[in-house]
Amino acid sequence: METDPVPRGRRPAGGIPFVAGGLVMLWLGAAVAAQDVMTPRLVLALPLRPPAGGDPAPAFPGELRKGSQEFTFLVGYGDQSEIPETSREDREFLFFTPRWGIVLTDPVGKWFWRGGLEFVTEPSAIITADTPRILSGGIAALLKYNFYTGTRLMPFLEAGAGLMVSTDRLEGQGSSFNFTPQGGAGFHYFLTREWAFTGAYRYWHASNGGYARPNRGVNVNTFFIGLAYFFP
Repeated sequence: METDPVPRGRRPAGGIPFVAGGLVMLWLGAAVAAQDVMTPRLVLALPLRPPAGGDPAPAFPGELRKGSQEFTFLVGYGDQSEIPETSREDREFLFFTPRWGIVLTDPVGKWFWRGGLEFVTEPSAIITADTPRILSGGIAALLKYNFYTGTRLMPFLEAGAGLMVSTDRLEGQGSSFNFTPQGGAGFHYFLTREWAFTGAYRYWHASNGGYARPNRGVNVNTFFIGLAYFFP
């Protein structure tokens, strides 16, 4: 049987249930707060900043226009999932991820599919939460689709890939350089017209593409929270 030179790490007990439960509660709270069914629906296609004159603009944007930008800082917790014959060890990761995005389209679609496409780039610092400590640095590019609900709540889907270099080999990997395809879903909940609380789930994978052995892959369920700033 193939053995790996990296020693098995120790996991803190019970971390992921609290993180997952907290994010679910945040999602439900944001969704309930956004269901303002007794008031008229927000007029669509509002600019991010209020107009110079006339009625005051609502306290949150309706739809983002082409060219609008986003800057977000995310903190994430990831728990390695065990897939037979792929990953043999369950580890925990901490993610520190600033990101910048630019909206590529004016609003498209109808009904609940109405939204806009955004390009996002993310540099990341990733640290194993258990021993041995491994520090990784990477960058990823993603496409993100924002759903315009006419409320403070803006759900999104995102997917992309990136590159990562680590100070040591992750368990099951024959190289410290890996590719990182990833994808998931999340939401922005607007506190003001520019600032939004952000929560997200992402399935994150790391492997070297087969150029070094072993290459069993690392698969991580990751939960993020953060603060986003949108500007024209």
